[in-house]
Amino acid sequence: MNANPWSKFFWNDWENDPSLRLCSFAAQGFWMRLLCLAAKSNPTGFVAVAGRPCSSTDIARLSGVSEQEVESLLGELSRNGVFSRDAQGRIYCRRMVRDNRKRQKLRQNGAKGGQASFLNGKGIFAPTEQNIEQPSEQGSEPQKPESRVHKPESKPPVGPPAKPKAEVSALAADWSLPEDWRDVAKSRGWADSAIEQQAMRFKQYFGFGKGSGIRRSDKGWRQAWLNWLDRELRIRPDAATVGQSETPIQRPNYPPLPEDLRAKLKDHYVFKETVIQRWLLPCTFDLDRGVVYAPSGFHASYLENHYGDAFFRAVGRNFKFLVKPREDVHGMAK
Repeated sequence: MNANPWSKFFWNDWENDPSLRLCSFAAQGFWMRLLCLAAKSNPTGFVAVAGRPCSSTDIARLSGVSEQEVESLLGELSRNGVFSRDAQGRIYCRRMVRDNRKRQKLRQNGAKGGQASFLNGKGIFAPTEQNIEQPSEQGSEPQKPESRVHKPESKPPVGPPAKPKAEVSALAADWSLPEDWRDVAKSRGWADSAIEQQAMRFKQYFGFGKGSGIRRSDKGWRQAWLNWLDRELRIRPDAATVGQSETPIQRPNYPPLPEDLRAKLKDHYVFKETVIQRWLLPCTFDLDRGVVYAPSGFHASYLENHYGDAFFRAVGRNFKFLVKPREDVHGMAK
């Protein structure tokens, strides 16, 4: 049981989280129930019992809803990127885990502070030759040397200069997409026409829309652009290929999925044809070993984070998502 009876809750972060706002009221309420379970779990922030990941049956019993409803709500939260999973498959709240780490670090620093050092005689209050009482030459009465803090030669330690804080600003009215941002989007499989469309929507939202008051550093705005693209892919898996008909691109002729695998995926509502075409056809599958080989690190990470749970429920077993160059996977050039 977690020893912390309360924790901070940031109302604006909950209200303004775009991933959570995409979810239904039922999914938002279910996520609050999972947060209550994660707050009492050990480690804090993980939906786990005795350190092991909770199954849909476990969560159904703990939250008081049916197992079928749990799977549906978990799928909705997972598609919108509300929570994350660790290597053991445990659901966790990113904010709660960060706050817990910070709290543990503050506790460790507090244990080394002045009050603790004074009580146990260690650290800054440890006895030294200067503060041990010495007998005076004129008599046997002991006397304490002058405190070091009052000596004129005592100087405070000089530490390294503080790093200047990065300047933050709103998105400029004449903002245009930097070329390095465009190159990153292309490396993730976005077509030129789709990039232009998303850049226009990005500028409208943060330049004139609801996000016009947000201020970020240059690094923060670059990350916001990448998050924007990831969010669009969660909502529409074919968003990266919008407008390709205007500038046709020669698509590689991928081999079809194994029939038994396609049949299992078709039974799951997440794996629509657009998802299969965009994310699964470029991969190859070793069903006996339980491995999915993706053509890039981003591809493998995206599959695992956004479709890993659904893949497990559809196929009925855990799979590892690894990277193998495309020519090794399908015998074709990149």
